[in-house]
Amino acid sequence: MQRRVFLEKLGLASATAALGETLSSGAGTSSQALRRFKLGSITDEWTPDFQAALKAMKRYGLAWAEIRTVGKTYITEASKEELRKMKGLLFRYRIRVSVVDSALFKCALPGTAPVAGEKDAYPYSAQMDLLKRALDRAHFFGTGKIRVFAFWRVADNQSHFDRIAEELRKAAEVAHAGGGRLVLENESECNVATGVELARMLKLVPAANFGANWDIGNGYWQGEASFPDGYRMLPRHRIWHMHMKDVRCDPGLKKCETVVVGTGQVDLAGQIRALVSDGYEGTMSLEPEVENPQMTHLEATERSLKALIEIMNKALAGSKKGAD
Repeated sequence: MQRRVFLEKLGLASATAALGETLSSGAGTSSQALRRFKLGSITDEWTPDFQAALKAMKRYGLAWAEIRTVGKTYITEASKEELRKMKGLLFRYRIRVSVVDSALFKCALPGTAPVAGEKDAYPYSAQMDLLKRALDRAHFFGTGKIRVFAFWRVADNQSHFDRIAEELRKAAEVAHAGGGRLVLENESECNVATGVELARMLKLVPAANFGANWDIGNGYWQGEASFPDGYRMLPRHRIWHMHMKDVRCDPGLKKCETVVVGTGQVDLAGQIRALVSDGYEGTMSLEPEVENPQMTHLEATERSLKALIEIMNKALAGSKKGAD
């Protein structure tokens, strides 16, 4: 899904004020889920104000941050001064960075026509420079993981998989030389959107520093129920990061939309039980992406986090009883 333009809808000052009101009724921070899993969130899902976002995350016991944008700036374009301030805030709130989000290959593969006519985040010619900036940020924040994509989706995407794989292999080589790891996200608007497609691309790109950012909701826009259908196709040892969200679709998985966690049809409890069974030790981020005129962006994120932790706790309790 396209990232938020929340700041353009809500001024930064009012966003921070709204966050303060939201946190006044915050939940406790201790839970089985947060002890078992490395759960965090994408910071701008709370607010574009980085410090306010970290404050909210800390309030709810989250210890991991995925960084995509700060204010209106993509993390790969943040200045050295901005980066230093962010690092100081991360130290202050004792939050670690799980993934640096880049827009690598969120562009058209040369010679193809994206089905939705999306504009390139960065032109194809600028991709390797973008990757180098992402590597620099990843090292600066102490994480090796960089989120990447598989080019804007085309009608006959499968016929281009070999070319896409070659581009991703080259990127993995650059990342390896720079000490980084790439996590490919299954993105509904890109050529790799489902678990089936993600599994195939992982097979085509066997590099040791190339893995998956498994988004449990994005496959629905391409007609796939993420769990269990998409997840069962994935090599477990190559899932290094996850995005947690909920989705509601019309019958036949048509006309899908993101919704507050717990109000959609994604089997999050089943996914959590499977992760426990499979011994998952990677990181995961809440990415609700809710656009609901009946609530603020902050409210949607807070409700989603509370619901996700509750679902995770219940699933973990059930897994323990089953083991007993």
